[in-house]
Amino acid sequence: MSPFGLDVLVLGPITVRAGDATIAVDRLLERAMLARLALAGGSAVPDVRLAADLWGEAELARPAERLRVLASRLRAALLSGSEQDGDRPQRGPSPLVRKPGGYALDAHAADLTAARSDAEQAHAAARAGDHEHARAAAARALGLWRGPALADLRAIPYAEAEGERLEAWRLDLLVRRLTADLALGAAAEVVVELERLAADHPLHERLSGLLALALYRTGRQADALDRLSGLRRRLADGLGVDPVPETAALELRILRQDPSLLLGGVVPVAQGERAGASAGPIEPQASATDPGPRPIRLPGPATSFVGRDGDLAALLERLGRPGLVTLTGGPGSGKSRLAIEAARAVASGTAFTTSGASGASAGSGAAVRTVTVVELAPLRREGAVQAAVAAAVGLDSESDDPVPELAARLEGGLLLLDNAEHLVDQVAELVIGLLGRTRGLAVLVTSQRPLLVAGEQLIRVGPLAAGAAATLFTQRCAADQAGAEPAAVATICAAVDRLPLGIELAAGLTRTLTVAQLAARVEDRLRLLVGGGRDAGGRHTSLRAALDWSHDLLTERERAVLRRVSVFSGGFDLETAEHVVPDATGHAMVVTADVAPALAELADRSLVTVEASGGGRRFGLLETVKDYAWAELSAAGETERALAAHLDWCLAFVRRIGEPSDFAAAEEVTAVFAEWPNLLEALERAPSTERAADGLRLALELHTPWLIRGWYGEARRHFSALTDAPGSTPTEQATALSDHAFVATMVGRFDEAAEFLTRAAQLAEIASDDLVTMNVLYYRGIVEIERGRLRDAFPPLLQGMEQAERLAHTQRMSAFADALGTLHLFCGDAQRAFERYAMANAFDLEKGDEHGLARGLSNQAQALLGMGRVQEAVACAAESDHYAERLDDRQILPLNELIRGAAAVMEGDLARAEGHMRVAVGYAVSDGSGPNMAHVDLADVLIRRGELSEAAALLAEVYADTPEHSTPWLAARSVSAALALAEGDAGRAAELAESTASAYAASGFGWPRYAARLAEVGTALSTP
Repeated sequence: MSPFGLDVLVLGPITVRAGDATIAVDRLLERAMLARLALAGGSAVPDVRLAADLWGEAELARPAERLRVLASRLRAALLSGSEQDGDRPQRGPSPLVRKPGGYALDAHAADLTAARSDAEQAHAAARAGDHEHARAAAARALGLWRGPALADLRAIPYAEAEGERLEAWRLDLLVRRLTADLALGAAAEVVVELERLAADHPLHERLSGLLALALYRTGRQADALDRLSGLRRRLADGLGVDPVPETAALELRILRQDPSLLLGGVVPVAQGERAGASAGPIEPQASATDPGPRPIRLPGPATSFVGRDGDLAALLERLGRPGLVTLTGGPGSGKSRLAIEAARAVASGTAFTTSGASGASAGSGAAVRTVTVVELAPLRREGAVQAAVAAAVGLDSESDDPVPELAARLEGGLLLLDNAEHLVDQVAELVIGLLGRTRGLAVLVTSQRPLLVAGEQLIRVGPLAAGAAATLFTQRCAADQAGAEPAAVATICAAVDRLPLGIELAAGLTRTLTVAQLAARVEDRLRLLVGGGRDAGGRHTSLRAALDWSHDLLTERERAVLRRVSVFSGGFDLETAEHVVPDATGHAMVVTADVAPALAELADRSLVTVEASGGGRRFGLLETVKDYAWAELSAAGETERALAAHLDWCLAFVRRIGEPSDFAAAEEVTAVFAEWPNLLEALERAPSTERAADGLRLALELHTPWLIRGWYGEARRHFSALTDAPGSTPTEQATALSDHAFVATMVGRFDEAAEFLTRAAQLAEIASDDLVTMNVLYYRGIVEIERGRLRDAFPPLLQGMEQAERLAHTQRMSAFADALGTLHLFCGDAQRAFERYAMANAFDLEKGDEHGLARGLSNQAQALLGMGRVQEAVACAAESDHYAERLDDRQILPLNELIRGAAAVMEGDLARAEGHMRVAVGYAVSDGSGPNMAHVDLADVLIRRGELSEAAALLAEVYADTPEHSTPWLAARSVSAALALAEGDAGRAAELAESTASAYAASGFGWPRYAARLAEVGTALSTP
């Protein structure tokens, strides 16, 4: 939302909102001007372009005067609407302003911005093979349309063309969603929709291909071939072309009954397809808006949802309004499953609401809302809830109070906190903070006990109705027992209080016993604890008997496997279990060959869950079962051995992926973070144990992935806990101190970093390890650069470079060359910097180091800017983007935006420069990393554009968060001098210019961009 609180919705009839109020802009041309400027994203639109867009290309008499009158009427309409909003002042600056480049509107197309974000997530998820997320993201984007885009403006020249482009993009998103549906096995559900769309778009090959595939998967091979044959004829008759090769290949595979067509794959997308090319708005501008929560990953509905339809409908109706809802109930009552089903409905837009955050009306269907799911069951430590929510929304903040940032990201969505009973105080504190800072956030909590927060609405989740319980048992029991005597089924369900988990566990026993046998024995075992006090049995009061009996029916090896896999968090695959579970000692000897059959048996008994993942199988435990198994692990005296084996697997896993390239490829980084729940569990359980040294080794292996993702706060936390681990070697401790120093430097803790490096140097000398010594020299140089002590950075970097060259260590040579390049650039020698960067990039290119290339090419672009080679710099930044986007490198991507912004300044295009700078600032805001060079550069552009108040505020943020004489501080000083001059305070400007020049001389700072800005100020002051 803009500072004026003005959102313009364009995906349907034009709607203007200021906060919660809707502003009526009744006249067609005013509405058209409003939408056109909103689509420009805050940039000025030249008069000639704006007039042509509104009235056509025909020559107009006095277009400037016409626009002036139109702008005046639009300002009046906006002011009138603002006066009707009781929460807003009645007078003040207008969001519609006249700039040197034309008219600009401080508003944005809110729904289009959100749709773009969701579409990007859908595209990224589809590329990663995450079809569930791709479908959810595409559905969220589609839910933002309220009808044809720009529906009430189609008589206006620009709106007709733009509306058609947006509708074509909408079709692309629909195709994306349907593609994901097919990949998730929903062929039968989408056939009717695909038939309608294919009829509406008879030449759209992608739609026809998806329809053919859906028909084939539903057993209609002849119809599928007929569809493709008809497409071939239509293309020949209508366009005189043949189908693209992908369509022809699909037809041949269907004809041959290719078995792979039934395995969940989707039709390949042809590049540059003739119909349905993606579309975007006119003059798309980069956005600095918060990217919002990370994509949700809701577990797929592997089984039917039985007996809770009424509960689900009531819950969805309540979640349509902001506030806190807590689902309470005993263990195994189905709280989590009900919550997940509700979250899935909200995320996909299939929920029905009455009012509130989604903005949907009863009976019309809800808008897709952002859903954030946080599983609390594995968490134990103080502050874990807040940290888990921050991780879920992608916030790695150093702030002492990140709740305001969390609230901003979660606003208007649904936050699900699952299994909160052991962390009630933490959850309550966080929920109070979030709801106090939001207006449209709904929070759903599952817990065995309430939070006791004001406004909390409690919904009790109790036993299933008798009929629903019997249906659930019948659906889950062995196939040959599905027709069992209803009375026997009712007896079994009653024995477990008709609780869903108890029913599922009992149904799993029918692989061993018939329903009749189970019913005959159930009174003896499963009812033993049901009649006892409800507070006597801990979490599993009425389910303990079911779990005990299920456990008793296992072999000794199966029991050992069950309790040992309880150490995993976030699931595991077979090979992982085969690494952790085997133990040839004691009475429960398990060898590798025992693991697979044991897991199969446990899955059959519903004690282990199985999920298809990337063509393989991933196992997990329901939390109730996991708690039971963990208690059994402790009772067997195997906890320490199992945790050690789990940590050993984590360490071997990360090493195997990282060696020998040190995570040079994006796929390697992605693979590591796919197991982050297990890695985090191992790291957090290691301190103050005999496993601490191995925990430190795991942290050292994760250093590069943490840096690539910019997880500096996470890295600091684990290095702080593990660096002095008993049993670690001086080399390991020195390396940990060096790595800790680097991440401390990245969050502005320079003195702390220097202290770590002093200790690291002492340990490196003891270890006599050349690699550790080079690490210390490298990080010492980086710290001095960031401190702004540029002359002090040369000795360690030159010494390290000499040592790397002597050892012919190309990776370290690349790092030192890159750091020396940055040092030369900051000292004002762009040519020498370019040479050093080129050397580093040559090493990284030879090695195939994508992270190194992302960084090095971005740095090389900075040097090119300093040499005045603007177009080469922009091209170099674009090449860097290729690698940075694959790595999701949120340190390099904003730097490349700054390069493009600086290039635009050098070319005199300040509007474009401001757009790039704001995107870069948006990264800093979304990551919680605080003010940085992006704030300095944006302030400089705003000064050039006459926006002095915002520029001053940005610089104030930089000075408040940046140590004196550090590199950002030095850069900001020249911009502050320019601000003082622009404000008309020549005396203050001269004082700043003089002190800044002295600071530059003392430190050796001469970065061309900022040195030139200081020179401009000096020239202006000396000009009469």
